[in-house]
Amino acid sequence: MKTEPDQASGVPHILLTSLGTRAIATKYQLDDRTVTASLTPLALVQLLDPSERPNRVVAMVTEGARGETWEPFKNGICKTLDFEPQLISIPDGSSSEEVRQILEKVAQEIPEGAELTLDVTQGMRHFPFIFYALVLYLTSLRNVKVRGAYYGMIEGTSQDSPRPIIDLQPLLALPEWFHAVRVFRDQGTTSAMAQLLEPLAEKLKQETGTLFKAGDKSAGQKCSAQLKQVKDAVELLEKHAFAYESALPLELGKASLRLIDPIRKIAGMDTANLPPLFAELTDTIVDVAKKATFTNPIPNKGVWKQNIGLDENELKRQARMIDLYLDRDQLPLAAGLMREWVVSWLIMQHSDQPQDWLKHPVRQKYERRLGALGALEKDPFVTPEGSDDIYLEENDFGALERDPFVTPEQRDFGNFWNQLTQQLRNALHHHAMREEALEEPPKPLETVRHFWNKLKAGKIDLPQLGGGGGRLLLSPQGTRPGVLFSALKVAEPDTCLVICSDASADSIPNAASRAEFEGDIRRIELADPHGGFAEIDAAAERVRRDLLNADEVLANMTGGTTLMGLVIQRLVEEAQKLDRTVQRFALIDRRPPTEQDGDPFVQSDCHWLDG
Repeated sequence: MKTEPDQASGVPHILLTSLGTRAIATKYQLDDRTVTASLTPLALVQLLDPSERPNRVVAMVTEGARGETWEPFKNGICKTLDFEPQLISIPDGSSSEEVRQILEKVAQEIPEGAELTLDVTQGMRHFPFIFYALVLYLTSLRNVKVRGAYYGMIEGTSQDSPRPIIDLQPLLALPEWFHAVRVFRDQGTTSAMAQLLEPLAEKLKQETGTLFKAGDKSAGQKCSAQLKQVKDAVELLEKHAFAYESALPLELGKASLRLIDPIRKIAGMDTANLPPLFAELTDTIVDVAKKATFTNPIPNKGVWKQNIGLDENELKRQARMIDLYLDRDQLPLAAGLMREWVVSWLIMQHSDQPQDWLKHPVRQKYERRLGALGALEKDPFVTPEGSDDIYLEENDFGALERDPFVTPEQRDFGNFWNQLTQQLRNALHHHAMREEALEEPPKPLETVRHFWNKLKAGKIDLPQLGGGGGRLLLSPQGTRPGVLFSALKVAEPDTCLVICSDASADSIPNAASRAEFEGDIRRIELADPHGGFAEIDAAAERVRRDLLNADEVLANMTGGTTLMGLVIQRLVEEAQKLDRTVQRFALIDRRPPTEQDGDPFVQSDCHWLDG
């Protein structure tokens, strides 16, 4: 007689039971099969299909049961299964300490990944509760699979009728379903529900095959249809989990909408494989899913995403998602989606083509506008020493002009954008890969939420950002005055900023006159036009307001020294940061140098660099 079962074939399948102090010959029934045995677990191992029988048996035995029922139990198992059961000696469980001892002793005997069949008929009356707690632990943390949980109804039947053995396994699945639905309700993810439906799909697959093999085509087709419904639901739950956990608002809207009907169909299935209360659980699932669904229907086929319109309802739906992420402390998801929401909100408010709101060039355009506000907020003033929050600049007459550079509205919106994108989103999305530690939610979170609440409520609009100054020309001026002449003729600007040296500054008025330009010209004289690299950023600082006030910036990239060209490029970059429309061009004078020197005021050919 073997004392250890043969498990070379695969995963251990353990029958776990407990013994009482009485062994009485009783007739038992499981499905349509009957057998007589002195103990319920002995009847169970005979009634189970051979493919469902365990390859190891473990019995919880108190001191009282050891002398009364252990020997008949051991002999019965040996006779049916051809190996000896394992005895675990346990106390009666008459105190909390003894209950703890029982749980720890038995848990030690169930290995990781085992399959478990339970018989909870015999033993002390409170033992089923111990079994229940043990199973919750093993299935949750040891990856143990429960194949069945059986109870023999010794009471409640007539004397001559066989005692039914019923499978209580659906009750064991209930806590997992409660947990999965609660996770969906409180945390938004559906992964746990998808995992719980997979065993149901496997059972239906086996039943379908069995029915077709038995020649019951009608029942097989019905079971096959149920299998498809469950598989569809699993796929949709997985898609929903991916969309939610990635903060994809449109994909989540579709997944939520598609999920509702399959879940309802499963609840209405005529099958014993569903846990009790599944219909009630379904109501909760549907109610939660509806919160993320689209307000308007979406097409079933084709490229569905391009047909999602940008309107107030869609923005409100996405705002509800962001609030859920915030309330659930899912900050990386909230920050990422909030950034995209602000871009979408701006497109709806100001774009004449809101139907193109998902196209990258459209979103990039409005991202630049938000970035310009952020750039202004970070460095809002040019402030000579001793000045306050006022932009000071010397005008043509040598007097200091005092003008506000950034309005409070611009500063507030720019601060919000910087905190959202750089201090909050970037810190979280880059996983704090920076020198500063991030051991709690970033400090800007509360101010971002405060501004967000006002923004989504319609209490804030995007402040006006510069403009009104017409077309601005940026041009270097070296020793050949014809460069500025041609640039003015090409650009036809309203104002002009010239990068020059002390030596070339005197040629500017003549070039402007020959070009018949009567607008304002400002000069930025470089002290060292050949090697004054430190002057590049200083020049950009001096003209930020001029760049901001421009409606369009045209930049001549030719003429002057190499350093002057670098200054022009730096001003172009600054203009782009301030969301100005920028067009660069190059001038080409194909005449010999001597001819250029003799007659400089001949318009050069122009090549536009930005299309």
